[in-house]
Amino acid sequence: MGTSFGFLFSDNLSGNMKNTENLVVVHLSATAVYVVIGNVVSAKDIRILGVGQVKNSDFYQGQIKHRERLQGAIKQAIQEAEDTANCRVHSVWLTLAAPELSSKNSAGEVRVEDEVVRAKDMVQALSNAKSRDLPSDYYLMHCCQQGIYVDDQDFMVDDAIEMMAHNITVMYHLMMMPVSSRQNIQKLLQSCDVGIDHIVFDAVTSAEYSLMSDERLQGVCLVDIGASTTSICVYKENKLIFTHCIATGSHEVTMDISADFGISMIEAEKLKKTHGTVDVNSVDPSSFFLFKPQGSNDEINIGVYNLARIIEARYVQIFTEVARQLHDADLIGYIDKGIVLSGGGSMIKGMVPFAKKLLKMPVVLTNTHPAISAYNHFDNDESFKQLNIQVNDRAYQTAFGTLLYSQSEQFRRSEKSEPEAIQKNRVTGVFQSAGQRFASVLKKIL
Repeated sequence: MGTSFGFLFSDNLSGNMKNTENLVVVHLSATAVYVVIGNVVSAKDIRILGVGQVKNSDFYQGQIKHRERLQGAIKQAIQEAEDTANCRVHSVWLTLAAPELSSKNSAGEVRVEDEVVRAKDMVQALSNAKSRDLPSDYYLMHCCQQGIYVDDQDFMVDDAIEMMAHNITVMYHLMMMPVSSRQNIQKLLQSCDVGIDHIVFDAVTSAEYSLMSDERLQGVCLVDIGASTTSICVYKENKLIFTHCIATGSHEVTMDISADFGISMIEAEKLKKTHGTVDVNSVDPSSFFLFKPQGSNDEINIGVYNLARIIEARYVQIFTEVARQLHDADLIGYIDKGIVLSGGGSMIKGMVPFAKKLLKMPVVLTNTHPAISAYNHFDNDESFKQLNIQVNDRAYQTAFGTLLYSQSEQFRRSEKSEPEAIQKNRVTGVFQSAGQRFASVLKKIL
């Protein structure tokens, strides 16, 4: 799983960017394909060189609905990003959401030879965890290492390589998808002439962009509301301990408006954005406006309160399911910092007061990340100005989060359990106590 260069720079860029990491991200959503090309100088300095966005609805709830159209959209989005960045893309990090995602907290136990922990022990630990908890018809899409128990210690360390030990138990959060789905995705990207370096669940990359370190430490739940899915992930003591993907999103809100008022989906989406709110209490029940559907000579009298009630009903359903998932996993008591909302579906008016009242816990919207910036490699101001606008577009946050995730301690620790770690044998010699409280949380969940 070693990090490889996502593309090769043209000559006029390479001279300015030596000793940095160059990555390409493809984010598949239900409404568009997003491509981001970034130069990763460090975890605090990620320079966006090019982006591409092509509207497409052929990847819905994690399934390929029309392969040829989706293939064309991916190729076009990659081409747009290539043209802006003046480079060629060869391989990518892929981020997506799929309700068929299956997640589990797992453990891999290993008896240590020679009483010194080596890279091969970490690789064996993941292999043992997969043997125990990975179904034969599922593929390990993505895993996050939570910590390592050394011998009989009742606390975890982050890195045990070169430590003296008789045995280790490595704790993981496994995110799995059906083998057939993985094969279909891989063939799709290959048909676009690019390879896949990593596939990452989009809630994890959104969390990398959206969450602050103190939120992850104290306990927080990220809820990413997309068009066709709502993705959830929970962090405690800086460890990912829960992920889930719900097969509903803001597209259903648009469908409800379309059905109730007898208008097209395009008109319903516009109505939702311009006049809609999810906070019914903020609406005057007597207010209304006239709306003329396309192709009709008649105007519709639309009550703002009625529109809000339609929107509210669907979001109540979404958040009720989020709360149910958290309750079933016995996590409500551990989310001290509450909910952080991301995704296009969270941008509707009135979302924060609505969610606070419904969930009875702190709720905030995600902010822009200070490490992400547009890189001026252009010979004209207009091109840089346009890229700067795109970098501040919330639609790219999941893709930007993938670049951030590539530099995270979480990814680096998890990488040590991959087979390539034996060849690399990278030793940091740094470890921290994960805390007894988190250990008890994991035991409870497991």
